[in-house]
Amino acid sequence: MSHHNQFRHQAYPSDPVLPPSFHKLKVTDGDLTDFTSLHTEFRVNHVVLVHGTFMGDDPFAISETLNAVAGSASLLKKPLESLAAKLKERVKPLTDGVTGDVGNYGDDFRNLFQQLVGDDPVVELMQPTWTGQNHHFARADLAVLLLCQLDKLQPAHNDCILLWGHSHAGNGFAILTNLLANEPKSVEAFFRAAAQDLPHWQQAEKILKDAPSPHPLARCVRIAAFGTPVRYGWDASGCSDLVHVLHHGGQEPEDSITTKPMFPPHSATDMVTAQFGDWVQAFGIAGTDLTPPTSSAVNERMAAVLEADLAAPDHGLDTKFLAPARIRDLCARWKTGTRCHATGRNLLLVYEPSGRKTGLGFPIEQAMLGHGVATTTNWLPAHLALVMQSLQPAP
Repeated sequence: MSHHNQFRHQAYPSDPVLPPSFHKLKVTDGDLTDFTSLHTEFRVNHVVLVHGTFMGDDPFAISETLNAVAGSASLLKKPLESLAAKLKERVKPLTDGVTGDVGNYGDDFRNLFQQLVGDDPVVELMQPTWTGQNHHFARADLAVLLLCQLDKLQPAHNDCILLWGHSHAGNGFAILTNLLANEPKSVEAFFRAAAQDLPHWQQAEKILKDAPSPHPLARCVRIAAFGTPVRYGWDASGCSDLVHVLHHGGQEPEDSITTKPMFPPHSATDMVTAQFGDWVQAFGIAGTDLTPPTSSAVNERMAAVLEADLAAPDHGLDTKFLAPARIRDLCARWKTGTRCHATGRNLLLVYEPSGRKTGLGFPIEQAMLGHGVATTTNWLPAHLALVMQSLQPAP
């Protein structure tokens, strides 16, 4: 596993340190599992559920934009700030009501998780939530919020906290592992690039300052990341355990650890039916961020830290003449079909249909181009059983 990562980005294609494992999953695979052992055997006393991109309280930066406008419009300052606060308060409940358990964690998922594991560990949705915006700073802010939450929980000796996240929540976790590794120079560069005076950023900087490397909190962090696109590098010294659960689909050859490339484009049918697994996870690599004007400056600074050593891709005739350069490089990286993360245990899943359908009549395993199955309640027992089989026993 990779130590001393210092916020280095993963390469395309990645080179997993541990050989990925392949699994054909049935919805009944968790039926005989004793989930109470999550606490008794693995010493997990808290589970924190973290949603992915676009499922937060300001996914399209509307409240952020209103606050920015309010800062330069003194006569409208209070009304605009009030409107921004109300929107931020209402967006997340509205999103939860629309999405249900497809691509999002809500109360039903949390309640079932708690029912499965019993009274211990405590299972909670991350509060306060993160914006869900799709860019560097949003994911960095998630990592900082989680660091503050870990410090508040202060687990007892040998107790652990399981971070269970979907999609780009995992990339927030990746940044967190680099923070908890607490290499002084790289952490200093991270906070200098962010240049934030927000209370939780100041608190996070204080938590890490003068602490050893890695920070003592790192020993208590276990991570289960579902459908996380390969982006930021992970630091193994910033957590005690790391499992990636990836919807892989049927590949040829069957032991291939890459997925079908996103470029050249596939047929719409292949994508809608998740013919080759999770297309969103394969899509959301470097170059796919959506940065609002309000945070363009901080994102440019964060990119200088989080993508500093991302190598330029090799171009063939099919990509070298594409324009602009961002699209040219993105297509070349899509061609690698990168599925696995370099650090941690990659579990490559083929789902046997559960019989549940989406509102449009498709199998739930195809929801959101294969990305939504990871958060569904009917697959939670099988997912939890698989994660528990993959975690390292507590010392």
